[in-house]
Amino acid sequence: MNHPPFDAAFAEGYQVKVEGIDYRFYTQPIGELELPTGQLVACDPLVSCDAPFTQAVPKGRFPLQLAIARIGEDERIAFARIVFAPGAATRWEMALVDGQDPSTLGPDEFFGYGVDSGTGGFMDAAALRRYEAQREQEGEAFDERLLAELDTTYRHTRSWTLLPTEAGNVALFSSGYGDGAYPSYFGYDASGRLVAVVTDFLLVPWH
Repeated sequence: MNHPPFDAAFAEGYQVKVEGIDYRFYTQPIGELELPTGQLVACDPLVSCDAPFTQAVPKGRFPLQLAIARIGEDERIAFARIVFAPGAATRWEMALVDGQDPSTLGPDEFFGYGVDSGTGGFMDAAALRRYEAQREQEGEAFDERLLAELDTTYRHTRSWTLLPTEAGNVALFSSGYGDGAYPSYFGYDASGRLVAVVTDFLLVPWH
């Protein structure tokens, strides 16, 4: 399966024309994601979250970056990436949760998470449990505080924040053009080492 140029989109000055539209990329670092258990979850934290990916990731704190595409006067978050190790990926594999079998997919199909709030996210499974418990306990006040945090980074079409919990933090960021379903991919270098995970917000119609 051919994948978009994930690494290139995070390189300085990367540009591409697809179907007559110019996309100019730049990288926005947004901090470090804390992963105390190495069980990574990607989801829409404002609506619902699924189980962690079956692929475990290293434990620790890792850089979190957004690849933002300029499209004329518009700017959108095209990719979100966690960097686990230096170097480029030579192989990408779809990120899966239990029960998902990639052999059942058609050529242009994928497994991904649904977005209904225009927001995607990354977090450790332990942080998700704390986040959900706190959200249930505080109700609307929690959501209001979270939306206020997102507003502090808002620029037209996008925002992001890192929300601390007692078990790591929760990263939230705008998802491309908004609602939809979005796949994630694990990137491995030539030695088989996991170097990154990327969520593709399907901004660019590569295929």
